[in-house]
Amino acid sequence: MTASGRVWRLVLSVALTGACGTSTRVNLGPVPAGVTVDANVAYYDISAATLQELRRGMQQQGPRWEGRAWSATTQSHFRWTYQYERRGVSCELRRVRVQVRTVVTFPRWNPTAPPDSATLEWWYQLNAGLMEHERGHALLSVKTAGEIASTLERLSHPQCAPLGELANQTGRGLISRERAQQLEYDRATRHGATQIAQAARLAAP
Repeated sequence: MTASGRVWRLVLSVALTGACGTSTRVNLGPVPAGVTVDANVAYYDISAATLQELRRGMQQQGPRWEGRAWSATTQSHFRWTYQYERRGVSCELRRVRVQVRTVVTFPRWNPTAPPDSATLEWWYQLNAGLMEHERGHALLSVKTAGEIASTLERLSHPQCAPLGELANQTGRGLISRERAQQLEYDRATRHGATQIAQAARLAAP
């Protein structure tokens, strides 16, 4: 390997690490009471030498959602458990626990030739803005998990069996609201375009 080859690989590693790190975990900060979070990154690989090849690779190999390919996606799944407790004439929920499992599917570039500085800069800005966007999707899911936990803790009913049905109906309703919030978030950020543009402005001298 030549000296220039070592420099190229080091620069590329810094660009990738600065965008989303080498870990497959997503740091979402503090989580609400009663909530556990399992958030990970699943990479899909793109072998490319040029910006055109990179874009084509993401279009062809990117995760598909609702009939089209995206550069990255975030999918979350919720699960909750609880126990019943009799208090006088009513039944209440106790020890509510909500688990949210989130997977961010994200591109990983495997260069087939030393990239030029402009392509490296484009890749870095794309990664920074795109990961910020997907992290926003994950944070909305964590927020919803906290709302499910706190709302279910307050539920009561004269009978325990209907209370369980009410709890599950309430949880599903909050998830439906979260789906609408996710769509609005995509609309407001133009599916991450505003965050990618912000990353470019921050990187500008």
